[in-house]
Order: sequence, then C-alpha cells, then structure tokens
Amino acid sequence: MYVDSALSLVVPLVVILLVLITRQVVLSLFVGIVLAGFMLKDSFFESLEYVYSSISSVFYSDGEVSVSSLYVFLFLVLLGILTQIMQSSGGMKAFVIWARERVNSPKGSEFLAFIAGIVIFIDDYFNALTVGQIARPLNDANHSTRERLAYIIDSTSAPICILMPISSWGAYILGITSGLIEGESGFSVLVSSIWGNYYAWFALLAVFLTIYWQINLSVMRNNQNVGIDSADELKYSDRCGNIWMLIIPIFSLIVFVGFFIFFTGYKATNSLNPIDMLSSAETGFSLFFGGLCALVISIFVSYKNIELKDYFHIVKDGFISMLPAILILILAWSIGPVIKNDLQTGVYLANISKDYLATSQLSIELIVPVILFLISGFIALCTGTSWGTFAIMLPIGAAIAIQNDVNITLSISAVLAGAVYGDHASPISDTTILSATGAGCSVQSHFITQLPYATTTAFVSVISFGVAGYFNSLLLGYIVGIVGIVGIFWFYKSFLSKGLA
Repeated sequence: MYVDSALSLVVPLVVILLVLITRQVVLSLFVGIVLAGFMLKDSFFESLEYVYSSISSVFYSDGEVSVSSLYVFLFLVLLGILTQIMQSSGGMKAFVIWARERVNSPKGSEFLAFIAGIVIFIDDYFNALTVGQIARPLNDANHSTRERLAYIIDSTSAPICILMPISSWGAYILGITSGLIEGESGFSVLVSSIWGNYYAWFALLAVFLTIYWQINLSVMRNNQNVGIDSADELKYSDRCGNIWMLIIPIFSLIVFVGFFIFFTGYKATNSLNPIDMLSSAETGFSLFFGGLCALVISIFVSYKNIELKDYFHIVKDGFISMLPAILILILAWSIGPVIKNDLQTGVYLANISKDYLATSQLSIELIVPVILFLISGFIALCTGTSWGTFAIMLPIGAAIAIQNDVNITLSISAVLAGAVYGDHASPISDTTILSATGAGCSVQSHFITQLPYATTTAFVSVISFGVAGYFNSLLLGYIVGIVGIVGIFWFYKSFLSKGLA
C-alpha cells in the first residue's frame, strides 16, 4: 500500500523520535505498532486486531508456535538465572578479587571485553550476551560504566561477525550472494567484500581508541549506569566462592552453545563444511539447550555454596532481571515485519536509491558506493534489522554496480557496511537490545550513548567509500579513513581533556 509513498517512513521515524524524546523504548515501539494499525486498516476494531496479531505473531503464526522465538526468550531467562547463581555462589566475587590483582583499571577491564568480543565471533546474539557475563563484574569493580560496556559489546559483536566468514552472519550473507555475480561463487564474493567493509574495520578501531584514550563524550558522561543504583553495581554474595564457579559455567556456555550450533547445522545438511553447517544451524535451539547444559553444570559446581531455600529467589530474580529485555525484544520483533513487509519501508528507500542513481550527474564511481551505504544504513535504522537490509539491498546493489560498470565488490561492501551501521544506530534493533541486556544497562541509555561514536565512524566510512570508488583504490580509502578516525578521536580526547565537552 505504501511502497511508493513517503508515508512508509512515518512509523519508524515516529518510533525513533519517541525513543529520543521519552527514552521509553517499550512505549515507543507499542505506539509504532498501533500507528501502523491505523494506517493500514480501515476501522478501529480492525486496527486493534492488527496490533494483537502483530504482537502474537512473535509466538504464534500460520497455525504453528514460533519455537525459535520461544527458545531465545527462554535462553534469556536461563541467562538471568545463571547470572544469579554465579553471584549467589560467590563465583563473581572471587573472580573480581582475582582479576583486580591483575586488571585494576577501567581501561584494562574494557580491553578484556573487547578481546572477548573478537574471540567469540560465531554469532552476534551469543557474543553480546556471553561477553556481558564475562566482563560485567570486572567492569563494575573498576568503575567503568555499563553504557561503555554496552558500546564495546555492540560495536565489536556485529563487525567481527560480518568480517568472519565462519559465523552465522557469514553463512546468511553467503546464501544471498550465491549467484549474485556471474562466474563468482558466493564464498568468493563474501571474502572479497570483507576488505572493503570500511565501517566494520573502523568500528573496531574506534572501540580500541575509545578504550585506549578513555574517550567519554558528553552523552556518555551524562548517562552513567542509568537506572542502576550504585549500591547494586557490586551486588554479590557475602560468600567468597571459588573463581571456577564463574569460569566453568561461562566456559560451558561457550562450548555447549558452539557445539549445538554446529550439531544442528550438521543434522540439517549432513555436511562437515563449517559454512554449510552455520547456514542451517538453529540458533534459538542451540542457545537454549547450550544455556540449559551450562545451568546444570553451574548448579553442580556451586551447590555447596548455595542453600536449597535460596534457589527460589535465584530463579525469581533471574527472571525479573531479564523481563524488560524480553518485553522490548517481543515488541521489536513485532514491529519488524510491520515496517518491512506491510509498510515496505525498505523497498521504498531502495527504489529511491535506484531512481536517484539513474539521474545523478555526479561521478558514478564515487556516488554509487556512498549512496548504497547511506540507503542501507537508513533502511537498517528504520527497520531494526541488518539481515533484512542485506536481503533487500544486496541484489539491488549488485545490479546497480553492474549496470553502471562500477566496482561491484566495493558496492556489496557498502551495502553490508551501511546495514551494520544502521543496526548500531537503531533503538529497535535486536542486537542493540541484547547488547544492553548483556551489559546490564537500559536499552535507551545504550542507544543514546552509542549513537555519536557509531555515527562518527559512519561519517569517516562514507568518505572512504567515496575515495575508494572515485580512485578505484581500497588502500587509498583505508589511508584516508584511518587518518580520519584517528584524527577525530584524538580531537575528542584532546577536547575532553581540557574539560570543554
């Protein structure tokens, strides 16, 4: 209905503006779904039915229960319980005591999160939630804010997943790029695109510089541990358990989730090819049963430090701690299909990009990658999904590049890079929500504090794509981009050190 109308932008823009104004993500998402109902339906009752069906479709659609969604929600509950067990057993306290003898600064604890985010590259959900469990207690102990941790997690997980072909992201993109370029395999297209993905590389560099120079922009300083009482930052048991009561559950979580990801992929494909297995893996199933195994092991290793009567409170507190994230994720998954399929916002923006490029008088080599980056970023920002943006824009980007005889690999890289930026900049993105959940901060404070860092990186990436396209040189794009990122972040450091921001 709205595929040829700018009205398709109304719902996502209203949601984003409401988040910025009210800082209430749940309210903003719900208002967006209701607004879409009134735009798409003719009567009040039909609109209410649309709102109900949009939200209920997360759990039940086409006459079947959405098992994958339920697995993710149950995994979040398991993760909350697992966290409470590690706290109550004294495992987190023991880890903090041990780690503070070796890592006793915010910079050190943040670098630990950064390195863990790079190492755990199989899946972005898995990355965001697991890194949060590893780094949060040490971050709290060294007085680094939850919002900084959420930025580090979010701006490491998606970039590293998209730069690693052997990941759930790589497998998904491979499925789209197969057959995209005549005479090229999907894997060769994917690998070639890695070197031109300026935003992913620069996002990792930006995180490194933010930690190394301890850059705190004003928005980050003004939103510190929002909604978290300082007394609760180190809410650990009076018992001091053993460090293995934290290490074994976390290690078990990594091992079992990784095992189930590859097992379900092998079961579906009967292939030992890692890419084939990842492309068919059941992530929700793997997260839940991997988390369940880790929970059983955590109970086994810590049962001597926890009294039986405490388990009721552990389960209750674990569930309550994850309830806000589950509620936001339900609404985010509800509004995603509304924006993508019913309002067709992404298709509308993609058509605009094609029409603009067909009539542009600017250098086509410069403008194609830049426009593809910007349009992909805006689609992901409005829809909250980088994967949905890949599906829409990769075929369009390849066709535009072939039609205009410009660098097709750079064009595909621009689509991938723009989609990741839009995902970072979107308050309705599932990775934004889960990164905040992993770090233990509010979604709205994470979204607001990450935005200037991610947008600075995107600004430099746009320049690099323009330079690389115009001069047909990836290297020159990197030189300009690295100088730009380092220069701007050095300016942030120098500006802040004088107390002027």
